[in-house]
Parts: sequence; C-alpha cells; structure tokens
Amino acid sequence: MVLSVEEIQQRRTPSELLAFVESVWERAKTDAELRTAGHLRNGYLKEFFDEVVPLSKFAAARYPSDYSVCPVIGNQGYDAEIYDERGHLFERVEIANPVDGYAIAKAGRDLAEHGIGGFRVGDPGDDLEDLISIIERTALKKSIKDYSDSTVVFNVSAIPAFEGFESRYEEQLERIRRALASTEFCAKCVYVMFPAGRLERIDA
Repeated sequence: MVLSVEEIQQRRTPSELLAFVESVWERAKTDAELRTAGHLRNGYLKEFFDEVVPLSKFAAARYPSDYSVCPVIGNQGYDAEIYDERGHLFERVEIANPVDGYAIAKAGRDLAEHGIGGFRVGDPGDDLEDLISIIERTALKKSIKDYSDSTVVFNVSAIPAFEGFESRYEEQLERIRRALASTEFCAKCVYVMFPAGRLERIDA
C-alpha cells in the first residue's frame, strides 16, 4: 500500500518523524507495491524522498524533543510547519533538495523494471561535483522568492567522503558554502545539511 497524504502530514515530534521515515523503509522491504512506487516516485513518494526524509533529519538536529513537525504537501511555498512545546506555530520550513532529477528518474525506472539500476563510473566525489552547479541554480531560484517567515534548508544528497579523498570532499563543501553564502535570500534563516548529517547555518 502506498503512502497517503494524511499519513505523511500527521504531526509528529522530531524523533517520531525519524521513526516514521524508518518505518516506511522497513515496509518497502516486504511491500512490493510501495517499493515500486518508491522507485518511480509515485503516490506521494516523490514528496516523501525530496521533502520528508531530509526534513526528518533537519528536525532531529534542529528542534527540541517536545516540538512537533507537520509536513505539508502542496504548492503553498513551504514544506512543513513547526510547533513549539505549547502547540504554537514556531516557524515554517522550506526544503530545497537539489538533485539530478533525470538521473534519479532513469535509475528508478531501471529498478522498477529490472531490479537493478543507478550504476555510474567515476571517482569518489564525482557525485558531489555534479551537484554543485545544480545547487547554485537552485539557490538562484530560491533567492527570488519570499521566505521571510520560513527557514530554508538546502539538503546536499551525496555520498560522504571516501578515505583518501577527504581533501577533495572538504574543498567541494567549501565551494557549496561560498555559493550559498554569496546568495541573498529573503528568509528567516538558511541552513545547509551536508552528507552524514552535518548541519550548518550559512546566513549567520
């Protein structure tokens, strides 16, 4: 059974949202319909991967345990509402998830049809290198929108550094920091979430 919008938009604490994301991964191991929908990004699975998964990691790193997080599906200009311990709206969050949509779609179709997909040949760090220009374009698009009542989070979806390639990895992260820091956003605050859960505020 694929995910419903009601299931996704349920208010949860940060730890509960992480547990929900993990439960979907576990369900997909035995639910062929959900697994195929995930490969093809059908049935709100695109929103789940692009917004809810990074949101769960950000919320766990950013908010107190007694806050609650409510993902919001749609085109309203933000992806989640955050409530404080008294149940009052604390802020809204916009998740920016710069990815190569074409490559992800192709890999998903291959996985759904053949059970394998997403292979690529290259050196460690090539995936992050390919993302940098996408991140820069996404930042420019976000910079012309009004997020004055929201926190904007850039999620960097790449493989963490391989042993022996740490210097290249750190140089790439610094280029991403500079690109985002040099862009003016109309936002409450701006964060970048690097692989392995490294969260940094880049507008401070």
